[in-house]
Amino acid sequence: ADARAGRFGLTRDMAKPEPGAGQILIVGRNSFLARRVLGVLPADRVRAVGHDAIDRPDLLDGVACIVNFARHPLLGSEHYRPEAMDADLRLARRIGTREIAYLMLSSRKVYAPGTRPLTETWPTGPTDAYGRAKLAAEQGVQELLGERLTVLRLANVFGYERVAGRRTFLAQALERLALDGEIRYDMSPFVIRDFLPVAIFASLLGQIAQAPPGGILNLGSGIGLPTGRLALWILEGFGRGSLVITSPREHDAFVLDVSRLRRLYGAPCSLDELSRTCLEIGRRLAAELEDRERSRDLEGHSERT
Repeated sequence: ADARAGRFGLTRDMAKPEPGAGQILIVGRNSFLARRVLGVLPADRVRAVGHDAIDRPDLLDGVACIVNFARHPLLGSEHYRPEAMDADLRLARRIGTREIAYLMLSSRKVYAPGTRPLTETWPTGPTDAYGRAKLAAEQGVQELLGERLTVLRLANVFGYERVAGRRTFLAQALERLALDGEIRYDMSPFVIRDFLPVAIFASLLGQIAQAPPGGILNLGSGIGLPTGRLALWILEGFGRGSLVITSPREHDAFVLDVSRLRRLYGAPCSLDELSRTCLEIGRRLAAELEDRERSRDLEGHSERT
């Protein structure tokens, strides 16, 4: 991530706030994505809080920009009630008329399905409850904040996701690989999706947060990667295992058009960077399992002696 930060112009010198400049407030500091972003932003410019701080009276003191990573556990379910539960709406109401910029992490799932790269002006038409909830939140926050809002519509941001509570596509794939020695897909391996390594996401977000461009901004690699290729790269890094296909269905293919992102910040990601990230994920999982097995052997030896 440090090398990526340099590429995108996010250096410690450049990141120093001007006299009187406010802080970047990170809400939801313990999320997988927030932890990576906090590793990029300069400590003297950022403040991070948990989701339980949203109603704190002094929350917005000295703040110039908010980036929200907090999400209600019922988001995407039929029991979700945005007006009461949505963290973005709650924060937007707190901002009110203050001159505070707001970065909302939304999703490519707000778009209607399409076979071409999805531009920021592509029609919305979510096909699941998560997408519908995100679109409703986008619209609600837009009404409250207007030009102070930047909506980031994310592709599949990924990294080493074998962490507690993580239930993403890749987290489940890694768990299955660790337990059974295989990655299992219930879809065709030729389905194309847009993946963005979390280190690149963090570097980009760090720069965006210091001067939000406003409006809607697609945040992805812009590369249509076959999901089977991603799995095979991980298996290559892992050094063993197999990819098992249980269904040939073509499901949920998408690629984001990142032309605006590229104009503002340069090319976000290369195919080589995607490959290297996947290989490293596989190697890290193999090393983690080897360390665990070694620890068990040592414990067993200690008990015998």
